[in-house]
Amino acid sequence: MKNLVVLTVALLVCAFNAQAKIWRVNNNNGLTADFTTLQAAHNGAVAGDTIHLESSATSYGSLTCTKKLIIIGTGYFLAENPNNQALTQPSYIDNISFNIGSEGSVVMGCTFANTSINVFASNIEIRRNRFTSPNGATVDYYVGVVNLYYQSNNSNLPVNNIIITQNFGLIINGTSRASTGILITNNYIARYGYEGDATANNSIDLNSGTVALIQNNIFRRGRINVYNSNLTNNIMVAGSMGGSGNLVSNNIGSGTQFGSTNGNKENIDMSTVFLGTAPDISPDGVWKLKAGSPAIGAGFGSTAGNVIDCGMFGGNFPYVLAGLPGIPSIYFFENQPVGSSSDPIDVNLKVKSNN
Repeated sequence: MKNLVVLTVALLVCAFNAQAKIWRVNNNNGLTADFTTLQAAHNGAVAGDTIHLESSATSYGSLTCTKKLIIIGTGYFLAENPNNQALTQPSYIDNISFNIGSEGSVVMGCTFANTSINVFASNIEIRRNRFTSPNGATVDYYVGVVNLYYQSNNSNLPVNNIIITQNFGLIINGTSRASTGILITNNYIARYGYEGDATANNSIDLNSGTVALIQNNIFRRGRINVYNSNLTNNIMVAGSMGGSGNLVSNNIGSGTQFGSTNGNKENIDMSTVFLGTAPDISPDGVWKLKAGSPAIGAGFGSTAGNVIDCGMFGGNFPYVLAGLPGIPSIYFFENQPVGSSSDPIDVNLKVKSNN
Protein backbone atom coordinates (compact mmCIF):
# COMPACT_ATOMS: atom_id res chain seq x y z
CA MET A 1 0.00 0.00 0.00
CA LYS A 2 2.85 2.39 0.88
CA ASN A 3 4.47 1.79 -2.51
CA LEU A 4 1.16 2.37 -4.24
CA VAL A 5 0.73 5.72 -2.49
CA VAL A 6 4.26 6.80 -3.46
CA LEU A 7 3.65 5.77 -7.08
CA THR A 8 0.34 7.64 -7.17
CA VAL A 9 1.93 10.82 -5.83
CA ALA A 10 4.76 10.55 -8.36
CA LEU A 11 2.30 10.14 -11.23
CA LEU A 12 0.32 13.15 -10.05
CA VAL A 13 3.49 15.27 -9.92
CA CYS A 14 4.45 14.15 -13.43
CA ALA A 15 0.96 14.88 -14.70
CA PHE A 16 1.08 18.37 -13.18
CA ASN A 17 4.50 19.11 -14.69
CA ALA A 18 3.35 17.85 -18.09
CA GLN A 19 0.57 20.43 -18.07
CA ALA A 20 2.96 23.36 -17.59
CA LYS A 21 3.13 25.46 -20.74
CA ILE A 22 5.60 27.87 -22.33
CA TRP A 23 4.09 31.13 -23.61
CA ARG A 24 5.76 33.44 -26.16
CA VAL A 25 5.50 37.20 -25.71
CA ASN A 26 6.56 39.46 -28.58
CA ASN A 27 5.42 43.00 -29.41
CA ASN A 28 7.43 43.52 -32.63
CA ASN A 29 5.44 44.51 -35.69
CA GLY A 30 4.72 41.74 -38.14
CA LEU A 31 5.40 38.92 -35.69
CA THR A 32 2.80 36.65 -34.15
CA ALA A 33 3.15 35.37 -30.60
CA ASP A 34 0.83 34.27 -27.81
CA PHE A 35 0.77 37.73 -26.18
CA THR A 36 2.21 41.22 -26.61
CA THR A 37 2.38 42.29 -22.92
CA LEU A 38 3.64 40.61 -19.79
CA GLN A 39 0.43 41.23 -17.86
CA ALA A 40 -1.68 39.65 -20.61
CA ALA A 41 0.62 36.61 -20.60
CA HIS A 42 0.25 36.34 -16.82
CA ASN A 43 -3.52 36.56 -17.07
CA GLY A 44 -3.62 33.80 -19.69
CA ALA A 45 -1.17 31.50 -17.92
CA VAL A 46 -1.72 29.08 -15.07
CA ALA A 47 0.51 28.44 -12.08
CA GLY A 48 3.70 26.63 -13.09
CA ASP A 49 3.83 28.05 -16.62
CA THR A 50 6.86 29.73 -18.20
CA ILE A 51 6.72 33.07 -20.01
CA HIS A 52 9.40 33.88 -22.58
CA LEU A 53 9.86 37.59 -23.31
CA GLU A 54 11.48 37.88 -26.71
CA SER A 55 13.89 40.51 -28.00
CA SER A 56 12.30 43.94 -28.47
CA ALA A 57 13.08 47.66 -28.26
CA THR A 58 9.68 48.24 -26.63
CA SER A 59 8.84 47.46 -23.02
CA TYR A 60 6.45 44.62 -22.22
CA GLY A 61 4.89 46.79 -19.51
CA SER A 62 4.30 46.28 -15.82
CA LEU A 63 3.10 43.18 -14.01
CA THR A 64 1.13 42.46 -10.89
CA CYS A 65 1.88 38.78 -10.35
CA THR A 66 -0.49 36.51 -8.40
CA LYS A 67 0.60 33.15 -9.88
CA LYS A 68 3.73 31.03 -9.65
CA LEU A 69 5.46 31.77 -12.96
CA ILE A 70 8.90 31.52 -14.52
CA ILE A 71 9.59 34.74 -16.46
CA ILE A 72 12.58 34.58 -18.81
CA GLY A 73 14.10 37.34 -20.93
CA THR A 74 16.95 37.30 -23.44
CA GLY A 75 19.68 38.84 -21.27
CA TYR A 76 21.34 42.26 -21.57
CA PHE A 77 24.55 43.94 -22.80
CA LEU A 78 24.12 41.56 -25.73
CA ALA A 79 25.86 43.77 -28.30
CA GLU A 80 28.75 44.30 -25.89
CA ASN A 81 28.94 40.56 -25.16
CA PRO A 82 28.77 39.15 -28.73
CA ASN A 83 27.98 35.61 -29.83
CA ASN A 84 25.36 35.07 -27.16
CA GLN A 85 22.09 36.03 -28.88
CA ALA A 86 21.45 36.55 -32.59
CA LEU A 87 19.11 39.45 -31.73
CA THR A 88 20.74 41.93 -29.38
CA GLN A 89 17.70 43.84 -28.13
CA PRO A 90 16.89 42.86 -24.52
CA SER A 91 13.52 42.14 -22.90
CA TYR A 92 12.32 45.32 -21.18
CA ILE A 93 9.92 45.33 -18.22
CA ASP A 94 8.60 48.47 -16.50
CA ASN A 95 8.24 46.92 -13.04
CA ILE A 96 6.87 43.87 -11.22
CA SER A 97 4.92 43.43 -8.00
CA PHE A 98 4.97 39.88 -6.66
CA ASN A 99 1.78 39.48 -4.61
CA ILE A 100 0.35 36.56 -2.64
CA GLY A 101 -0.13 33.61 -4.98
CA SER A 102 3.18 34.23 -6.77
CA GLU A 103 5.26 32.22 -4.28
CA GLY A 104 7.91 30.19 -6.12
CA SER A 105 8.14 32.64 -9.04
CA VAL A 106 11.40 33.43 -10.80
CA VAL A 107 12.32 36.37 -13.03
CA MET A 108 15.58 36.21 -14.98
CA GLY A 109 17.33 37.69 -17.99
CA CYS A 110 15.20 40.85 -18.05
CA THR A 111 16.03 44.56 -18.23
CA PHE A 112 14.22 46.87 -15.82
CA ALA A 113 16.09 50.08 -16.77
CA ASN A 114 16.09 51.87 -13.38
CA THR A 115 12.63 50.62 -12.39
CA SER A 116 11.69 48.34 -9.51
CA ILE A 117 10.63 44.93 -8.30
CA ASN A 118 8.30 45.05 -5.30
CA VAL A 119 8.11 41.83 -3.30
CA PHE A 120 4.88 41.18 -1.36
CA ALA A 121 5.20 37.37 -1.25
CA SER A 122 7.74 34.84 0.02
CA ASN A 123 9.89 32.41 -1.97
CA ILE A 124 10.74 34.72 -4.86
CA GLU A 125 13.90 34.47 -6.96
CA ILE A 126 15.34 37.50 -8.78
CA ARG A 127 18.22 36.30 -10.96
CA ARG A 128 20.38 37.70 -13.78
CA ASN A 129 18.50 40.95 -14.42
CA ARG A 130 19.76 44.40 -15.33
CA PHE A 131 18.49 47.47 -13.48
CA THR A 132 20.76 50.21 -14.83
CA SER A 133 20.19 53.01 -17.30
CA PRO A 134 23.21 55.00 -18.59
CA ASN A 135 23.98 58.65 -19.05
CA GLY A 136 27.04 59.25 -21.20
CA ALA A 137 29.86 56.96 -20.10
CA THR A 138 28.27 56.23 -16.72
CA VAL A 139 26.52 52.89 -17.22
CA ASP A 140 24.87 53.01 -13.77
CA TYR A 141 23.84 56.67 -13.76
CA TYR A 142 20.38 55.38 -12.82
CA VAL A 143 19.76 52.10 -11.03
CA GLY A 144 16.66 50.15 -10.00
CA VAL A 145 15.40 49.02 -6.62
CA VAL A 146 14.32 45.66 -5.24
CA ASN A 147 11.92 46.38 -2.38
CA LEU A 148 11.22 43.66 0.19
CA TYR A 149 7.91 44.53 1.82
CA TYR A 150 5.30 42.38 3.59
CA GLN A 151 2.78 39.84 2.43
CA SER A 152 0.12 41.52 0.32
CA ASN A 153 -2.75 39.81 2.17
CA ASN A 154 -1.40 40.50 5.67
CA SER A 155 0.84 43.52 6.24
CA ASN A 156 1.91 42.14 9.63
CA LEU A 157 3.82 39.25 8.01
CA PRO A 158 7.26 39.73 6.44
CA VAL A 159 8.35 38.20 3.17
CA ASN A 160 10.87 35.39 3.65
CA ASN A 161 13.18 33.22 1.56
CA ILE A 162 14.09 35.74 -1.12
CA ILE A 163 17.00 35.04 -3.49
CA ILE A 164 18.64 38.03 -5.19
CA THR A 165 21.55 36.79 -7.28
CA GLN A 166 23.66 37.59 -10.35
CA ASN A 167 21.93 40.92 -11.05
CA PHE A 168 23.52 44.11 -12.38
CA GLY A 169 23.00 47.58 -10.90
CA LEU A 170 20.47 47.56 -8.08
CA ILE A 171 19.62 48.94 -4.66
CA ILE A 172 18.04 46.58 -2.11
CA ASN A 173 15.58 47.99 0.40
CA GLY A 174 13.97 45.83 3.08
CA THR A 175 13.35 48.04 6.07
CA SER A 176 9.61 47.48 6.54
CA ARG A 177 9.68 44.04 8.20
CA ALA A 178 12.17 41.60 9.77
CA SER A 179 12.59 38.90 7.12
CA THR A 180 14.39 35.56 7.21
CA GLY A 181 16.16 33.59 4.49
CA ILE A 182 17.47 36.57 2.52
CA LEU A 183 20.27 35.60 0.12
CA ILE A 184 22.10 38.41 -1.69
CA THR A 185 24.92 36.98 -3.75
CA ASN A 186 27.06 37.71 -6.84
CA ASN A 187 25.40 41.01 -7.69
CA TYR A 188 26.71 44.38 -8.83
CA ILE A 189 25.12 46.68 -6.25
CA ALA A 190 25.27 50.46 -6.50
CA ARG A 191 23.62 53.73 -5.63
CA TYR A 192 22.77 56.09 -8.48
CA GLY A 193 25.87 57.17 -10.38
CA TYR A 194 24.76 60.81 -10.31
CA GLU A 195 25.09 60.79 -6.50
CA GLY A 196 28.85 60.34 -6.76
CA ASP A 197 31.21 57.93 -5.04
CA ALA A 198 31.07 59.85 -1.74
CA THR A 199 27.33 59.30 -1.29
CA ALA A 200 26.22 58.15 2.18
CA ASN A 201 22.86 56.89 0.92
CA ASN A 202 22.15 53.18 1.38
CA SER A 203 22.82 50.63 -1.33
CA ILE A 204 21.48 47.88 0.94
CA ASP A 205 19.13 48.84 3.76
CA LEU A 206 17.55 46.03 5.79
CA ASN A 207 15.38 45.89 8.87
CA SER A 208 17.35 45.54 12.12
CA GLY A 209 15.68 42.14 12.66
CA THR A 210 16.55 40.76 9.22
CA VAL A 211 19.38 38.24 9.01
CA ALA A 212 20.88 38.03 5.53
CA LEU A 213 23.70 36.19 3.77
CA ILE A 214 25.52 38.78 1.65
CA GLN A 215 28.25 37.11 -0.36
CA ASN A 216 30.45 37.68 -3.43
CA ASN A 217 28.95 41.01 -4.39
CA ILE A 218 30.58 44.14 -5.78
CA PHE A 219 29.55 47.35 -4.01
CA ARG A 220 30.20 50.20 -6.40
CA ARG A 221 29.00 53.05 -4.18
CA GLY A 222 26.70 53.63 -1.21
CA ARG A 223 26.31 52.48 2.37
CA ILE A 224 25.52 48.95 3.52
CA ASN A 225 23.09 49.16 6.44
CA VAL A 226 22.46 45.65 7.79
CA TYR A 227 22.35 43.90 11.16
CA ASN A 228 23.41 40.49 12.49
CA SER A 229 24.12 39.35 8.94
CA ASN A 230 26.97 37.49 7.29
CA LEU A 231 29.10 39.46 4.80
CA THR A 232 31.72 37.36 3.03
CA ASN A 233 33.86 37.59 -0.13
CA ASN A 234 32.52 41.01 -1.16
CA ILE A 235 34.47 43.85 -2.78
CA MET A 236 33.65 47.49 -1.98
CA VAL A 237 34.90 49.87 -4.67
CA ALA A 238 33.47 52.92 -2.90
CA GLY A 239 31.08 53.24 0.02
CA SER A 240 30.79 52.52 3.72
CA MET A 241 29.53 50.01 6.28
CA GLY A 242 26.68 50.63 8.70
CA GLY A 243 24.53 48.55 11.01
CA SER A 244 25.88 46.34 13.77
CA GLY A 245 26.33 42.76 14.97
CA ASN A 246 27.48 41.52 11.55
CA LEU A 247 29.92 38.69 10.87
CA VAL A 248 32.32 40.28 8.38
CA SER A 249 35.06 38.14 6.87
CA ASN A 250 37.22 37.86 3.74
CA ASN A 251 36.02 41.09 2.15
CA ILE A 252 38.11 43.64 0.26
CA GLY A 253 37.69 47.38 0.72
CA SER A 254 39.06 50.44 -1.03
CA GLY A 255 39.33 51.96 2.44
CA THR A 256 38.87 50.67 5.98
CA GLN A 257 35.23 49.65 5.47
CA PHE A 258 35.76 46.00 6.49
CA GLY A 259 38.95 46.33 8.52
CA SER A 260 41.92 44.00 8.30
CA THR A 261 40.96 41.12 10.63
CA ASN A 262 39.05 37.89 9.84
CA GLY A 263 40.60 37.67 6.39
CA ASN A 264 39.44 41.16 5.37
CA LYS A 265 41.73 43.43 3.34
CA GLU A 266 41.67 47.21 3.58
CA ASN A 267 42.99 50.19 1.60
CA ILE A 268 43.27 48.17 -1.59
CA ASP A 269 43.98 50.03 -4.83
CA MET A 270 41.02 49.02 -7.01
CA SER A 271 43.06 49.47 -10.19
CA THR A 272 44.93 46.32 -9.13
CA VAL A 273 41.71 44.32 -8.66
CA PHE A 274 39.64 44.46 -11.87
CA LEU A 275 40.21 44.30 -15.62
CA GLY A 276 38.83 47.81 -15.99
CA THR A 277 37.52 49.52 -19.11
CA ALA A 278 38.75 48.70 -22.58
CA PRO A 279 37.16 48.83 -26.07
CA ASP A 280 36.58 45.07 -26.15
CA ILE A 281 35.32 44.65 -22.57
CA SER A 282 31.59 44.84 -21.80
CA PRO A 283 30.12 47.01 -19.01
CA ASP A 284 29.78 43.95 -16.80
CA GLY A 285 33.02 42.33 -17.97
CA VAL A 286 35.09 45.20 -16.54
CA TRP A 287 34.47 43.69 -13.08
CA LYS A 288 36.30 40.47 -13.82
CA LEU A 289 39.48 40.03 -11.81
CA LYS A 290 42.75 40.82 -13.56
CA ALA A 291 45.81 38.61 -13.37
CA GLY A 292 47.49 38.97 -9.98
CA SER A 293 44.41 40.58 -8.42
CA PRO A 294 44.45 40.59 -4.59
CA ALA A 295 40.90 39.22 -4.76
CA ILE A 296 42.05 35.94 -6.33
CA GLY A 297 41.99 33.20 -3.71
CA ALA A 298 41.02 35.71 -1.00
CA GLY A 299 37.57 34.20 -0.37
CA PHE A 300 36.53 32.38 2.77
CA GLY A 301 37.63 28.72 2.77
CA SER A 302 39.96 29.14 -0.20
CA THR A 303 42.72 26.54 -0.53
CA ALA A 304 45.35 25.72 -3.12
CA GLY A 305 43.14 22.94 -4.42
CA ASN A 306 39.91 24.92 -4.23
CA VAL A 307 40.53 28.58 -4.99
CA ILE A 308 37.66 30.87 -3.96
CA ASP A 309 37.76 34.44 -5.23
CA CYS A 310 36.12 37.56 -3.89
CA GLY A 311 33.78 39.53 -6.13
CA MET A 312 30.76 38.72 -8.23
CA PHE A 313 32.51 36.21 -10.52
CA GLY A 314 33.59 34.04 -7.57
CA GLY A 315 31.90 31.66 -5.16
CA ASN A 316 29.16 29.11 -5.72
CA PHE A 317 26.95 31.26 -7.99
CA PRO A 318 29.33 33.17 -10.30
CA TYR A 319 27.89 36.14 -12.15
CA VAL A 320 27.04 35.30 -15.77
CA LEU A 321 28.03 37.85 -18.41
CA ALA A 322 25.04 39.40 -20.18
CA GLY A 323 22.61 37.86 -17.70
CA LEU A 324 21.97 34.94 -20.01
CA PRO A 325 19.25 32.66 -18.61
CA GLY A 326 20.14 29.00 -18.17
CA ILE A 327 18.44 27.84 -21.36
CA PRO A 328 19.80 27.33 -24.92
CA SER A 329 20.12 30.43 -27.08
CA ILE A 330 20.40 31.02 -30.84
CA TYR A 331 23.54 33.12 -31.25
CA PHE A 332 23.79 33.00 -35.05
CA PHE A 333 21.00 33.19 -37.62
CA GLU A 334 21.36 33.44 -41.38
CA ASN A 335 18.72 32.79 -44.03
CA GLN A 336 18.50 32.98 -47.81
CA PRO A 337 16.22 35.96 -48.53
CA VAL A 338 14.43 34.46 -51.56
CA GLY A 339 13.42 30.90 -52.39
CA SER A 340 11.19 28.83 -54.64
CA SER A 341 9.80 25.31 -54.94
CA SER A 342 12.96 24.28 -56.76
CA ASP A 343 15.31 26.28 -54.52
CA PRO A 344 14.08 26.17 -50.92
CA ILE A 345 15.15 28.86 -48.49
CA ASP A 346 18.29 27.85 -46.62
CA VAL A 347 18.50 28.70 -42.92
CA ASN A 348 21.67 28.39 -40.84
CA LEU A 349 21.46 28.40 -37.05
CA LYS A 350 24.03 28.15 -34.29
CA VAL A 351 22.78 27.27 -30.84
CA LYS A 352 24.63 27.22 -27.52
CA SER A 353 23.71 26.00 -24.07
CA ASN A 354 24.01 28.30 -21.07
CA ASN A 355 24.67 27.42 -17.45
